[in-house]
Amino acid sequence: MDLGLVGRTNAGKTALFNLITKSSAEIASYPFTTREALRGMAEVPDPRIDAIADVQNIPRRVRAQVQVVDIPGLAAGAGHGEGLGGRALGELRQMDALIHVVRGFANQEVPHPEGNVNPVSDAEAIDLELMLADREQLERRLDKVRKGAKSGDAAAKAELGSLELLAAEIDAGNPLRMTADQDALALGLDMGLLTAKPVLYVVNTDDPGTPPSDLAAYAAERGAQVIALAVGTELELAQLSPDEAAELAAEMELGDVRGADAMVRAAYELLDLVTFFTGSGPPEARAWPIRRGLTADRAAGKIHSDMERGFIRAEVIAWDALVGAGSFSKAREGALVRMEGKDYVVQEGDVMQIRFAV
Repeated sequence: MDLGLVGRTNAGKTALFNLITKSSAEIASYPFTTREALRGMAEVPDPRIDAIADVQNIPRRVRAQVQVVDIPGLAAGAGHGEGLGGRALGELRQMDALIHVVRGFANQEVPHPEGNVNPVSDAEAIDLELMLADREQLERRLDKVRKGAKSGDAAAKAELGSLELLAAEIDAGNPLRMTADQDALALGLDMGLLTAKPVLYVVNTDDPGTPPSDLAAYAAERGAQVIALAVGTELELAQLSPDEAAELAAEMELGDVRGADAMVRAAYELLDLVTFFTGSGPPEARAWPIRRGLTADRAAGKIHSDMERGFIRAEVIAWDALVGAGSFSKAREGALVRMEGKDYVVQEGDVMQIRFAV
């Protein structure tokens, strides 16, 4: 899972990047501190993997990970490839989802591009650049496909209708993720169109709390999700010991799931992912993120392509049933383990042992 951080300059994207990935990239009050894309990995918090490993004395635990990419802040003209925009948007086209960081803090030492903190206005400014970039990409594709359609190419004729529908959505001011035509949406995602991607707005606030109601309404209108996160506060807490951070977070009423964990979990939900586990014994227990609705053979392919190609069956048990039994062998003895074929749809929290032959 790849997450791209996007937003205006001085919105706090790099601070959020550092918080999520435990990095130490430069943060400064002047714009365009980030000139090249930054990449880092973040673990998806999940206590279930420890429960699975502890009960079976499995020493190694491998949590699911997401890659986070921080691009330079966008400015007017980025949608047409001006300044750093062209290269930055090219990075974003490779992402599975966009994390749109919106400034909500009022620190006067960090100048705002417009001199006024307005989360909705900032969100609109970046969204406009993304839509302009999509419109230009669609027009280039339309020019090519129209020529093919005129020459009688059946595939080009079929694609032309979807492209024209997507262009019409953009012209109406609608992000492509809102389109009801699933074939057209699939084409947009395949092209890497930015407004077709799932979006999570993250309001970088001074104080913990809920997102501003006007931004929440704006996000809902655009088929997106939104959370509020006091990034600066969370970075300070990250410098403390876990016990000290937990005590101070409780005093500040930051909630049980906060900081990087809250951000990563929200992104996980945004992509509608589920987690299955492998770990029927040593040496490791591992979490695997997959798209909801994936079948057992395709889930096996996430582990190794040979497993999908030579899939025979999967031994499946819910994670809590395995923990209750104490081991995979005891679960088998108690008839708690099911045999499932390749068409089985993997469920959240399944522990699977794949049988295959190549």
